[in-house]
Amino acid sequence: MILKTKPTKKVRIGIVEDDRITRMLLVEMINRQAELELVGHWGSAEEFWHQGREVPADVLLVDLDLPQEDGASLIYRIKQERPALSCVVLTASFDRQDVFHCLRKGATGYLVKDTSPGELLDGIRSVAKDGASLSPVVARFLVEEFRKVPVVEAKKPTLNVLTTRELEILQNLATGQTPKDIANKLALSYETVRAHSKKIYQKLHVNSREDAVGRFVMEAGNVGLSSLLSASVIHLTP
Repeated sequence: MILKTKPTKKVRIGIVEDDRITRMLLVEMINRQAELELVGHWGSAEEFWHQGREVPADVLLVDLDLPQEDGASLIYRIKQERPALSCVVLTASFDRQDVFHCLRKGATGYLVKDTSPGELLDGIRSVAKDGASLSPVVARFLVEEFRKVPVVEAKKPTLNVLTTRELEILQNLATGQTPKDIANKLALSYETVRAHSKKIYQKLHVNSREDAVGRFVMEAGNVGLSSLLSASVIHLTP
């Protein structure tokens, strides 16, 4: 008997990059990966809105320094319209303010253009698995910066409302691990991790993983979370 195996679903990738050489390098690199499918590439935010707005992508690589509407603004608008689409910044800039600005706008990762294609592909795969792509340096910037912020009373609930298990799961989410990874690591079922994640969102009054991780980072200085510094380095060499 010959059993038919269900084909693996490919991760659909879109690219918004104004530099044609870089864009073509990315296109060629993605087209060589059996598990990735390039669904479109555009040279500006305007081209994306006119030609790619409805393209069914899973991950969108967005250059920060686009010619008219910049990458951060594009990501913000996309997340308002398509919250499930993971947007990853792809840029030569490593200014910490750019990093903070893009993450607040909804970026799932921040990839810098000075590393190997293999590391970039690892970052794309991580994001596609419901993870994130932050270099240790970016994570360190976040922790250092928020440690400088004075502790003030907030109307929103703090991490203190979480149980030990919920905090443990949130810590792992912040390092880019997927619910499946966390389940294996903590010897829990996948559904248990998902249930804990939903409780975390409810208790922190947030609506998404990105918002929960953002709250976690905001309070990282008080919680002592060195695990943030273990996220993988992501860069790209043109």
